[in-house]
Formats: sequence, structure tokens, C-alpha cells
Amino acid sequence: MTARTEDVAPGPDAARASVVTLLLRLRASNVRVWTSGGRLHHEAPPGGLDEELRGLLEEHSEDVAAYLQAADGVESSTHYVTMRDGVRIAVDVFRPKRDGRVVEEPLPALWCHDRYHRSEVVDGVTWTKLDSRPWLRRILDDGYVIAAADARGTGASSGVRGMEFGPEESQDAHEITEWLAARDWCSGNVGMYGESYLAMTQFLAAGTAPPSLKAIFPQVALFDLYSFLRPGGAFRHDFIRNWGAMVRRLDTETGAAPVRDDAAAVRAAAEEHRANTDVFARAAALPCRDSRGDGDDEPPYARQSPSTHVEAIAAAGVPVYQLTGWHDMWVRDAFLWHANLTGPRKLLVGDWSHNGRDGVDLAAEHLRWFDHWLKGVDTGVMDEPPIRYQRRNAPPGEEWRATGQWPPAGVRTTRMYFGPGPAVPVSSVNDGNLTDRAPSRLGGVDDLVVDYTATSGTATRWTDGYGGPFGYEPMTGNDRTALTYTTAPLEQELEVTGHPVAELWVTSTHLDGDFFVYLEDVDGAGVSHYVTEGVIRASHRALGTAPYDNLSLPYHPCAERTRAPLPEEPVALVFDLHPVSHVFAPGHRLRIAVTCCDRDNAETRVHHPPPVVQIHRRGAHASFVDLPVLPALSAAQEQET
Repeated sequence: MTARTEDVAPGPDAARASVVTLLLRLRASNVRVWTSGGRLHHEAPPGGLDEELRGLLEEHSEDVAAYLQAADGVESSTHYVTMRDGVRIAVDVFRPKRDGRVVEEPLPALWCHDRYHRSEVVDGVTWTKLDSRPWLRRILDDGYVIAAADARGTGASSGVRGMEFGPEESQDAHEITEWLAARDWCSGNVGMYGESYLAMTQFLAAGTAPPSLKAIFPQVALFDLYSFLRPGGAFRHDFIRNWGAMVRRLDTETGAAPVRDDAAAVRAAAEEHRANTDVFARAAALPCRDSRGDGDDEPPYARQSPSTHVEAIAAAGVPVYQLTGWHDMWVRDAFLWHANLTGPRKLLVGDWSHNGRDGVDLAAEHLRWFDHWLKGVDTGVMDEPPIRYQRRNAPPGEEWRATGQWPPAGVRTTRMYFGPGPAVPVSSVNDGNLTDRAPSRLGGVDDLVVDYTATSGTATRWTDGYGGPFGYEPMTGNDRTALTYTTAPLEQELEVTGHPVAELWVTSTHLDGDFFVYLEDVDGAGVSHYVTEGVIRASHRALGTAPYDNLSLPYHPCAERTRAPLPEEPVALVFDLHPVSHVFAPGHRLRIAVTCCDRDNAETRVHHPPPVVQIHRRGAHASFVDLPVLPALSAAQEQET
């Protein structure tokens, strides 16, 4: 859920984004640029053009000229659309031109319901969706109207946000969809695009069943709100604190582009938005799935979570093409959406994060999808297996697989037990083995004095989610604070594809605690690398039945009534790790690292003295991780599954 706008595909789209950045710098320096006779011209202010900008302009002159000529092929307009309760929603509309004249033929419309400003004014220049997502220009040129709307209580729209994902917002989406469909320049067929929050608004719009909504393309979308904010009961407070501060700033500043130059309306909207709910304070006050705040007539998570509306969304039958990445914070959610929908659907999973889509042509994928559903063109998109995924660390040319089911056919659960060491020289609290041999009845116990410096890093899937840095460093430092269990070097390639599940048998000197489990890839030099992770808060260990298809994974009710302190005897903590498809190379090792803190990414409750935690690995109290292992298949064999 981020406002970052660097989400552009490589190649032509990335070049276009560079051109936009250059134009903004030129305009900020009062340099006028235009095309005439197919050539680029510029006029500098008194004092001339500085050498850096002159060099950049000369280097990119052809790209700048092409961009300006393409911009002449767009007619843009801004509108206020009044909702049923009088709230005014700000909407941008972009229509294609041909030979200098706007296309009069009714065209399909694609729009996004934006939490982070549909467009902004930067240094006096308006930055629209066509600038922040240059691939949309290719879609516009292919015969679509592109639109973007500020959600109520944000940007130039009026209204107050009592909650995120509220019913008012969903009904707004219904009305905006039908407003677009009723324009004389629209064919009556409408689709939606967007990522993160703009992806959830697509699902929630579909749940209201607008007659004109023919297909959606949500990227990196959340499914279960509680399970994200408080996975297994632990609190991802770092994310919600930073995200909450970001949206508070966006909602109350006046950077949103005005409608028809009405800057006063933007200022009035920003003032009204000061009454928006403080999302961090709200989340911090709701520790359980069934918690209620003052004035709540029902648990807020039950009302807000997109998963609550999945039956209505599925019943609407709107075709869905999802895109996500193995390092996205909501990759698990994408598979849950796919499992719970019943209409036409596709899922593309790459080696991407929340804000990175390198290697995918977003315009091409959107056109294949929307041409099929909004124009009736047979693009072949529905002739392919519904799920396509990238195997991380696979040999070149063997990265991508397609499957008709999830987990893929042929996946076998391999149980790997925690055992005594030494396994390999490693700087950790212990040095245990990870083995497929069940421990003896006698077994053993490993002690961990909780180290509050433990962290998975400051450039993680969680920081990336709110617009922060991304790029995991080696896990060596975290291993030093952890109990580690490592396999022998692999004799052959091993592919883990699916959802690992951990079962820890624990005792502690404290009544509660968070338990983080990391799956790591240890290379030939002994350096450990992040693969995936999972977490649980011990007091929320109770298992229950999910109110939706949970892919047979452990589900924790995390209710007030199911909370329980840790007893003196060992108890099992059963929880899943984020899904992944990762190929471990021959000579590498698998490692499980267990910590009780992730200082930079989750709430850390510090106790003095630190608790002493015990991980049991004996007989009926054997700790282990179940790995979904996929035997080696050729790409052709996998295509048939």
C-alpha cells in the first residue's frame, strides 16, 4: 500500500519515464520545449541552460520529441462526479486523438480508484497517471479511454474517511463505473487497473456488481486485513505506522491536482480530510480479529477486510487477472484470492516485490486481458494455464512454469526435523542439523535467550510495502541471534514451490512471545540468503477453521476468547511461511533460523531480563518444517499440469 510511482516496465516505458523526469526538471528551470516540423526546439530563460541539462536534452532529444508529439495525441479533462450522499469525487479522463482530433468512436474505459492522488502538482507541473505509469499511454493509443479518481476523503475529492476499505468507498466505485459507462465517448464496457490499495478497490468494486464492469487487473492485492497487520497475532506496526503517516500527509496537504483549476476546492478538501481516521492508532487498538473500538457495532476487521466480501466478489463473476511477486508482502493473499474466486481468472507471479515488476510488459499484459473482455478480441489469453510463475534462482531459460492448479501437481511434502549439531560452522546461538530423519524419543532441547537486536533488515518486503527501500542483505547477522538448523550440502538441485509450514514445540520463561521462522539458502561460501519467512505470537497459537478456502493452511482465529498464555509444558506453534518458488542449487544448503524478534519490521515487546525460550526436538515434541518439494520437471511437462 504505497504511493510510490516508479512502477514502470523496462525498455520503452522506462525510457519514457526518464523523459518525463527530464521535462519536469526543464520546466522547473523555466525552460520551454516544443516540437515543430518534427524537430525539438527549446527556449531558455536569461542566463541560459546549465551544462548538465543541456547535455541531457541533447542526449535524449529524439525521445523528448517523440514524447511531446505523443502527448499531443491526448485530450485530457477533469471532472467532479457527485455521489449519492453529495460527496464530490475528482476524476481525470484521458481520450486518444488521431490526426489532431479526439476519437469520437465510443471506446472502452479503464480507470483506477486511487488512495494516493489521481494526479499531483509538482513544481507547478501536473503529474498524471499517464506520467507516473507511462505504459498506460500504449493502452490509450490502442483505443481505450483512461481515467483515474481520487477516493473519497483523499486528493481533490471531498468527504471524510471513517475507515479504509469502507462500504461508502465501494459504492462510490460502483457509481463511478456506471458514470464512465454512460458517457457518449464510452462503449459501455469498463475495466479497472492499479496496484496495492488501487488493487483492493478493484475487488471491492467488483463485489458491488456494477453491470458495466467487465474485467479487472489488480496487482499486489491484500486479501485478509487482520492476517496482514497481525500475522499469527504479531503486529506489523512498522508498516502501519509508516503507511499511516504517509497517507495522513497526503490527505491533508494540497498537492493534489485541482479539478478545472479550482485550487480553493483542493484546499477545502484537505482541511476536511483532517477528520480522517488515524489508521495507526486504530490498528494499534485492535489486537484481536474480533476486537472492537469505541462505538463499533461489529468488529472492524470483519467489516473492512476484503476477504469478508469474497463471496459477493466471486458471485459477481468479474474476470480477474492478478499480478504479484514472491517478495511482495501480500503474495500469500494472491493465491487466496485465486482459490476463492470462481469466475475467469489468471495469476502471474514473478521474482518481484511490491514495487518492482522488472521484466514484465505491463501494457502488453493489460491489452491481452482487456482486449479479450472489453473488445471481444481473441487474444489467446484464456487458452493458457491460469497460473504462471517464476522459479527463483532457476537456471537461465528454465525460470518460468505454468500450471492449472496450486500447489502445482507433483508437489510432495518433505518433513525436515530440527536436530542436534554441529551441522556446519556458523555463527549462531546453536548449530543444529536440519534432517529428514525423525528424532529419537530422547531428543533434546535448544535454549535461546531472546536477542532484541534480531532483524531481517531495513530493506525488506515490509519496508518496500510503504515505499521504503528493498533488497535483502545476507542473513548472516540475523543468524547470529538465532537458533539455526542447516542441511548437509545438496547433491542435486532442490525446488521448493508452495507454502512451507513450521511446527515448533516451545516453552518459555515468559507467558507470551513472537516466533519468527526464516527459510534461507546457504551458498557454497557459507553465506545465508533470505528465501521466505513466517511468524506467530504464541498466545494466538489456537487453530481454527477459516471462513474461506485457506488452501488447507493453518488458520488462527486470533480471537479474544482463544488467546492463551504459554503453559509450563511444551506446546505446538503451527504456522505457514509465505509461499515461494525457489531452486536450491547443488552444493547449497537449506537453513531454518528461529528468532523471537524482528526489530525493524514488527512490534518488539522488550522484557527485562529477556525471556529464555526452548525449542524442543524430541519424540512427540519434535519441531520441524514441512517443505513443498517439486521433483525436477521439464518445462513441457509442467505446462501439461
